[in-house]
Amino acid sequence: MAGQIVDVHHHIIPKPYKDELKKAGVSTAGGFPIKDWVPEDSIKMMDELNIDVGVTSISEPGTMPLKKRHAAKVARKVNEYQAQLKKDYPGRFKSFALLPMPHVKESLKEIEYALDVLKLDGVGLYSNYGEEFLGNDKFEEVMKLLHEKDAVVFIHPSASEKEFVPPEYIPTDFIEEFTFNTTRAANNLILSGTLERYPNIDFILAHAGGVLPYLEWRIDETLKTEQYILKDPLNRVDMIMRKDKGGFVKELLKHPIRYTKMFKNYAHIVRRWSSLSQPAAYYIRKFHYDTALSTGDSTFASIKEVTDISHFHFGSDAHFAPDRWIAEMEKNIKETDYFTDKEKQQIFSTNAVELLNKHNN
Repeated sequence: MAGQIVDVHHHIIPKPYKDELKKAGVSTAGGFPIKDWVPEDSIKMMDELNIDVGVTSISEPGTMPLKKRHAAKVARKVNEYQAQLKKDYPGRFKSFALLPMPHVKESLKEIEYALDVLKLDGVGLYSNYGEEFLGNDKFEEVMKLLHEKDAVVFIHPSASEKEFVPPEYIPTDFIEEFTFNTTRAANNLILSGTLERYPNIDFILAHAGGVLPYLEWRIDETLKTEQYILKDPLNRVDMIMRKDKGGFVKELLKHPIRYTKMFKNYAHIVRRWSSLSQPAAYYIRKFHYDTALSTGDSTFASIKEVTDISHFHFGSDAHFAPDRWIAEMEKNIKETDYFTDKEKQQIFSTNAVELLNKHNN
């Protein structure tokens, strides 16, 4: 075990998958071209960077550009490819299954096949499928089955909607928007009560959880305030609104239909928030976080504040991050003063081995 590195964020790009994307008119992921890849590329990269095991997954867009039945066929093909990869290179690969999301019925079938028949090691999901983020009620059956399967789930960001207009000097989602979508998904999983209802799932957040650790206080205090109001809504809303109660009532009367719809939606949100038995910080602590493109001391400090060391895992973002960046990430972990030597080895391999064994024994 000493010196071993397990990479929980190791993308592969099987030719059959890339060919299907090309037919659908897709040639980029996160704003960058999708490269050609063969298994030997991973073995060479891993050997050069002292990575013993790569946990494979598919970066976005996955099967999102494909129609339902086609998406299911491609997901099945990719998962069988990953299962064969594990057989062809014993001990070098583990795999997170690709699901034909957002198609729920097809995804449920693929979870059963990938985990029970192919014996893959977990499931990969994207932060969002178009405008629908993880935690959306639409995906409830998927989360329920993953809970029943005691699954480990790797969450990777997905690109923003086409309508999103980035700042003029930030041309690609890769730079920052990716991380924001991961944050949105994680927070939605918390506030929707998904983590509360399905505690058997261990979620790994790519890229150190985006900005989730940094926003812990803001999210936690928002939830505490809302829950405080909900314990005695009539009196506590009255107390908060007292200064401009008349103006608020006038605004309601001015736009009754708009506010009726808003309050109906808000009532559903309130029910979910009320179901949480713990503060938001508790759920943030339950997430696992990988190091991909996130090995600065400021990130290490944030992670140490919001969770314990057993929830931090090495991730490379192969084959989208350049090899020299991955080498730098390894160096950052080895040289930082934020972790002891034992903790560094936990990050590099022990944590991942224990997590995967927990869900696959």
